[in-house]
Amino acid sequence: MATIGCIKAKLGSTDYYIAKMSAGQLIDSIGFAMEMPEWEEMTADEKMQRSLEVNRVVTEIVPYVIEDPDKFFGSLIIDIYSGYENIVFEPVTNIVKDLPAAYQTPMKDMGFLTLPGKERLIALDGQHRLLSLKVAIKGLMGLPAGTNIASSWKNLTPHPELADEEISVILVEHKDNMKIRKIFNKVNKYAKQTSRSDNIITSDDDIFAVISRKLLKEGEPLAPIGGIDLVNWKSNTLSKRSKQLTTLSALYTICQALLRDDKFSSKMFPVGKVVDESYQEVANFWSKALEGLDAFKEYLNLTKQDRPVSGLREENLLMKPITQMALAHVARMAKAKGVEWTEVVQKLNKIDWSFDNKLWFNILIIGSANKKMITGKDSVRSAGLVISYMVLGDLMGEDEITSVRQIVANAKDNENEPLPDVVL
Repeated sequence: MATIGCIKAKLGSTDYYIAKMSAGQLIDSIGFAMEMPEWEEMTADEKMQRSLEVNRVVTEIVPYVIEDPDKFFGSLIIDIYSGYENIVFEPVTNIVKDLPAAYQTPMKDMGFLTLPGKERLIALDGQHRLLSLKVAIKGLMGLPAGTNIASSWKNLTPHPELADEEISVILVEHKDNMKIRKIFNKVNKYAKQTSRSDNIITSDDDIFAVISRKLLKEGEPLAPIGGIDLVNWKSNTLSKRSKQLTTLSALYTICQALLRDDKFSSKMFPVGKVVDESYQEVANFWSKALEGLDAFKEYLNLTKQDRPVSGLREENLLMKPITQMALAHVARMAKAKGVEWTEVVQKLNKIDWSFDNKLWFNILIIGSANKKMITGKDSVRSAGLVISYMVLGDLMGEDEITSVRQIVANAKDNENEPLPDVVL
């Protein structure tokens, strides 16, 4: 038997209780729908929950629960699947008599909920958060029965001290499967996912996000000029009339490409001077590009005069975030070959970056008619490899050149298509 303080509430036809429970109480008393004996026999119309994604829980949420002192969860919605009739709610007004008039109305919905122990409680919304608490507290013993354990999980250490953490819960009565399914559907359907830009703006445990944001600060390479932002941090695209050079999403992708060899995780912030060193590497990429690329210098000049940059964007592929992402792969290869980025930048100025240059058809742009950029990680990497050949071709190995040859052949649908000239 357990008694918890709570508030009774009602929305539409649904009575529910708002309360807090310790993580230890939660993992001992709340189950998962997929663990119910009747789960396998339930039809699609009867199941009120989706299957657990155990790998995502172990690799993403558990480290957050264990390592982040500022961790926080939204309320878990608990389905009182059976035994609701045995649960007793006792308002404060039944216990404390002669309350002042101002307290009587609110106190009739505040009180204590007694759970006799025979009820069946199922995680309706928040089952992945619940499982992460269970695994964080119990280690491998917290995994559902029958889970295939990956070798990388075997170092999961139990953290029983987390059992004292307090979690807010909402308990609802299970009247029928249709209603409970509707609650689950609507809670998830109307919960809008945060955008990629929002995630970059708010994440402090992701080194790529932190570096991307720092580039925008005063005194840094991409700081605003005369009140004009150089980076669109509100959306992932640039309109024709946009005054920005690039997007925050592109900055993030460029950080990932430049720092890929350091094997940073977006879920765990590193410690020590490595953060400053990594930032300097990314800042150097942008500062040298802004100082040396003719297209960027023209953009900065127009921006300082608060003049439109749309014409430049329509003429030069370097003004497109996709091309900028490809340049990050060029910079990474230059570093691997021991070539200074400033030297590469000067060679990049000798390349024809116009939309009419047929070299870029099916590599950076779909065609000359609509001038639509080709997106996707693989396409960006392929474009980066072709550009790398043009500025570093004399240093590339045979396997790298073969890859470039295949990219060009596929783009032109011609196995005998010659490679672009190497810039001297």
